[in-house]
Amino acid sequence: MPVVKNAKVIYIAHPEAGYEPGVHSKYIEEELDTDAVALNGGILVRLIAMSSDPYMRYRMRDPEVPMFAPAVPLNTPLDNFSVGQVARSENPEFAVGDYVAGYFNFANYSVFPDDNNHVFKFCVKVPKIPGLPLSAFVGTLGLAGKSAYTGWTLYGQEKAKTSKTLLISGAAGPVGIFLIEYVKHTAPHLKIIATAGSPEKLELCKKAGADVVLNYKTVDLEKALAEHSPIDIYWDNVAGPTLDAALANMNFFGLIIACGAISEANNDPAGYVKYFGKIFQKCITVHGFLFRVGPQAEAAAAEFDKEIPPLVAQGKITIREDRFDGLKEAERALESVHHGKNFGKAVIIAGPESI
Repeated sequence: MPVVKNAKVIYIAHPEAGYEPGVHSKYIEEELDTDAVALNGGILVRLIAMSSDPYMRYRMRDPEVPMFAPAVPLNTPLDNFSVGQVARSENPEFAVGDYVAGYFNFANYSVFPDDNNHVFKFCVKVPKIPGLPLSAFVGTLGLAGKSAYTGWTLYGQEKAKTSKTLLISGAAGPVGIFLIEYVKHTAPHLKIIATAGSPEKLELCKKAGADVVLNYKTVDLEKALAEHSPIDIYWDNVAGPTLDAALANMNFFGLIIACGAISEANNDPAGYVKYFGKIFQKCITVHGFLFRVGPQAEAAAAEFDKEIPPLVAQGKITIREDRFDGLKEAERALESVHHGKNFGKAVIIAGPESI
């Protein structure tokens, strides 16, 4: 294999508030001799597509600050959920040409595993499904889809049998849209209320199957939800004022599935919850979870691989992507999700599916 251009996105400074391209990260290009790079028993992965996710803001911090997500070391490549192809291998479990999904660097070529080992790192082989792009493995068939499926099947599915109303915040994001479609398929009796921040995103939620859509930026959400209360199940992607509005309108013995708290990511005091007391006052159960963390989540991910690809092939679960072409656009993709600009799953297309 010849010497190739290896583009990278390097993390260079910790944000105090929001992430800014060129300030907290930088794009560079280097030459790489793919035959000479040391694998140390691992594999060399050629990146095909990479996910851009709001949770990455949590990783952009001083490593001395404890948090659920591992910090990105300064002056190293950002890394995230990705799909690629094995270019070289010293691991007998992976052959050259295999397609793999895992946690790889923002780089055209990178070694797995590398020195930046952390709890989120993994690598598994994935099939090339006829008619579906490999980028689906970082969105609908990857982090977003599996997060929605894991939380719902572990905690929401049983509760849904005796419930009438489901509220989803951040509903126009890839997790929310997957959840709307999957719940409409598996629990069609539920009334789904979706919140989002623009008319275009509300329309996207409607198309996915939401029964009621609310713009949290233009309505008094607590009052608007009162018209549809009591809420039996709340899927929380955002926390903050939206969680407060939900808590004020939850049913007794309701369920909250905590998938994210992006309103807190930039350390804005307005993002913190005031109505915590409603949890005990209404005997509410709250379940938090992380993708692939714990044996139950691992088992759910395995079940996902059996159940969901056929639903995607049948058009019951839809692939919606907001594509950014090339690693040069990766910083713009990160900025997009941190400001809610993306429509569909933000995916960075780093290279062709095969070469």
